[in-house]
Amino acid sequence: MARVLYLYLVLCAVDSLSAAQLFFDFETVDSKQPPLGFASVLEGGGKPGLWKVIEDEVPGYFSAFSKDSANVQKKPVLAQLSEDLTDERHPMLIFEDDTFKNGTFEAKFKLVKGIIETMAGLVFRYQDPQNYYYVRASGIGQSFAFFKVVNGQRGEPVMISREIETGQWYKVSVKMDGAEFTVRLNDEPAFPTLTDHTFTQGKIGFWTKSDSVSYFADPRLDYEPRVIPAERWIEEALKAFPRLLELDIFAPAEPGQQAKVIASKDVGRKGQIEDEVVKAAITEGKRHYERNKKTTRITLPLADRNGDPVAALRVEIKSFAGQTRANALTRAIPIVELMQRQILDLKDLYQ
Repeated sequence: MARVLYLYLVLCAVDSLSAAQLFFDFETVDSKQPPLGFASVLEGGGKPGLWKVIEDEVPGYFSAFSKDSANVQKKPVLAQLSEDLTDERHPMLIFEDDTFKNGTFEAKFKLVKGIIETMAGLVFRYQDPQNYYYVRASGIGQSFAFFKVVNGQRGEPVMISREIETGQWYKVSVKMDGAEFTVRLNDEPAFPTLTDHTFTQGKIGFWTKSDSVSYFADPRLDYEPRVIPAERWIEEALKAFPRLLELDIFAPAEPGQQAKVIASKDVGRKGQIEDEVVKAAITEGKRHYERNKKTTRITLPLADRNGDPVAALRVEIKSFAGQTRANALTRAIPIVELMQRQILDLKDLYQ
C-alpha cells in the first residue's frame, strides 16, 4: 500500500502562539491504494481519479524550476494517472486526518499530459466534494487561477495569463490567514491578496481535471494548530481537578466510525485508537471501572442532548486503600457533567 509519513511535527512558541509544520513523504509500497491518511474523491462526472505513488526526478528546494535544472533528485511523488476524457470531472485527493484554519500549504506540481485538459492544483478549506477553494494551473489554457466552489457551483475565477509548460515542475503555495489568502507561484505573488469569508476552516488536498495526468511532490503545511472544544474541556477539567493522573476524550469523526483520542492531558496520546471498553461506552453507554494497587481507571460515556452516547471519557486517578467503584465514580462523574452540559451533538466536540 502506498503510504504517507509525517516526517516530523514541530510545535514551538512564537510570540506566545503555537506553530506547527507538517511534511509528507510518499513511499511506494503498493500503488493500488491512495496514500495512508488520504481519500480519493470526485466532483463532477466520470470515473474517480487513479492516485498512485511513483518515482520521478524533482528539483531540489534551492534549484531553479526548469527542465534543464542540474539539481534534481529521483524520489517518490504523488501522481494522478487516470485519463478519463469526461470534461467536467475533478478528481481530488484529500488529507482526511485533520482540519486546518490558518497556515501555508505548498507543493510542487508537474503537468505531464492530457487531451481535454492539462491541469493541477491545490485544494484548501475543503468541506466536501461540493464546497471548497482551489488554485490551479492550466497548460492548455496557459493560465493560473483561484476558484471557489459552493454547493457544486463554481464561482467566477480570479485568473492571470501565465505560460505553463508540460513536463516542468512548478511550486505553488497558499497562505490562509482568516478570510485572506495569499497565493504564490514559483515564490512570486500570483494575485493581490484575496478575501473571502465563505469557508473558515477545512481540509487540504490535491486537484486535477478531466484527463490531466499530473504529479505532485514535496507537499508541506505550516499551520496554527486548532484548539478544538474537547481540548479546552480537558484544560478546564485539569484546572478544576489537578490531581488527575490521566484524562482522555475519545470520539469518532462521524457517528459510527472508529473513535480515537481527540484530546488528552498527554498530547502524545492523541490519535490512539479506541479499545473494547471505550467502544462499549460509546455504542452501549457502559461504564467501566478497573483498579490496581497504584491507579484506578474509569471509562464513562459522554452523551448528547438526547442522552445518546457520542464519545467517551477516560479518567485515571491514584488508588487508595478502601477505594470502591462507587467512590471512584463519585470523583469521575463531576468531570463528565462539566463537559456534557456543553455537548448538543458530536460536532460540539470538534467545533
